Amino acid sequence: MQLGIIGLPQSGKTTIFNALTKSCIKVGGFSTGSKSACDVHMGVVKVPDPRLDKLTAMFNPKKKVPATITYVDIGGMAKGVSDSGGLGTEFLTQMHKVDAMILVLRGFAGASGSPSPVDDYQTIATELLLSDLSMVERRIERVKIDIKKVKRPELDKELAILDKCRVHLEAEKPLHMLDLFPEESKALRSFQLLTEKPLLPVLNYGEGVDFTALQSALSSSSSQEATALCGAIEMDIAQMSDEEAKEFLAEMKIAEPALNKMIRTSYRLLGKISFFTVGEDECRAWTIPLNTKAPQAAGAIHSDLERGFIRAETVSYDHLTEVGTYAAAREKGYVRQEGKEYIVKDGDVINIKFNV
Repeated sequence: MQLGIIGLPQSGKTTIFNALTKSCIKVGGFSTGSKSACDVHMGVVKVPDPRLDKLTAMFNPKKKVPATITYVDIGGMAKGVSDSGGLGTEFLTQMHKVDAMILVLRGFAGASGSPSPVDDYQTIATELLLSDLSMVERRIERVKIDIKKVKRPELDKELAILDKCRVHLEAEKPLHMLDLFPEESKALRSFQLLTEKPLLPVLNYGEGVDFTALQSALSSSSSQEATALCGAIEMDIAQMSDEEAKEFLAEMKIAEPALNKMIRTSYRLLGKISFFTVGEDECRAWTIPLNTKAPQAAGAIHSDLERGFIRAETVSYDHLTEVGTYAAAREKGYVRQEGKEYIVKDGDVINIKFNV
C-alpha cells in the first residue's frame, strides 16, 4: 500500500513525512510540482497494531512482522500550475503510482499569512481535477482517431466511459464521486486518474493553535473527516526512543501519537483490513482489501496457498485473546473451518490448509 504526501509549499509535507517515517529530511526546501525537477522521498512504515503485539506476547514467536505502508513525499504543488503548463511529468509519474493521497494543509501562520486550509484544499482539488480533464480530453481525441481507422467495439466502450468522465469533470466533480458500473471502474483504473484516488485531508496546525474551527471547516469543505495533527510535535516524538516517547505522551496526557490515528484512517479510506497468521516462527499482520474471500487472502501470503487452497482454519482475534490459547479456543468451538466463499474479516487469525 503506497500513499503520496502532497500539498502547497510550506504546508509541512516533509515534516509529516519525517514524523511518519522517523526520517530526518531537511524541511522547507522542496520544489514545486511544475515542470522543474520534482523532489521525491520514500519511506516504509510499520503499521502500529496492538492486536499484533498481544498475539506476539501470547505465542512468543521468533519474530514479529507488522504490516507496512510506503509513504512518498512528493514536491509541493504551486498555485496556478495549470495555467503554466500543468503538473510536471515527474510529479504525475509519482502520483500515478500511489493508491491514495494525503493532502497536507497549513494550519499555522506562515510567510504567506494566516492559515486558509479550506482555500488551499480547493486549490489542490482544482489542480488535480484540471489535470484529469486534460488527460481525458487528450485520450478522447486519440480514441476518435483510432475509431476512424478501425471499428472495434472496445474502442466505442472506452469512448463512452471517457465521455462520461469528461462531463463529470467539467461539472467540477472528482471522479471518485462518479457512479460507474464495475466493468467501467475496472477499465478506468488503467488510466490512473488522480481524482479517482482517495484523498485524505490532514490539517497540520502549529503549537498552541486552536485548530478545532479550522478542522470543522475543512471537514465540511472536503465532505469527509479531516485529520488534525501538529506536525512539529509528531516529528519530535518520532525522533525519541520508545521509552522517551511513552513518557512524553503520558506527561502530555496523550493516548497515542496522532499519526497512529492517521494510519488507521488511511486503512479505512482505502478499504483495507488486516488478518493475522501466528505460530512459533512468526506472528504476522497481512493487509488485504475489504470483502476479500479466503483463497485470495491466502494468495496475499503466497500464490501457492491460493492455487492449492483447501480451507481456512479461522478464529477471531477477540475470541482467541478471550481464552488465551489456541487450544482453549478450539475447545470452546471458536475455531472454524471456512471454505472458498468465506469473506475474511478484520482481525481474523487464519491457518491456511492447501495442497499443490
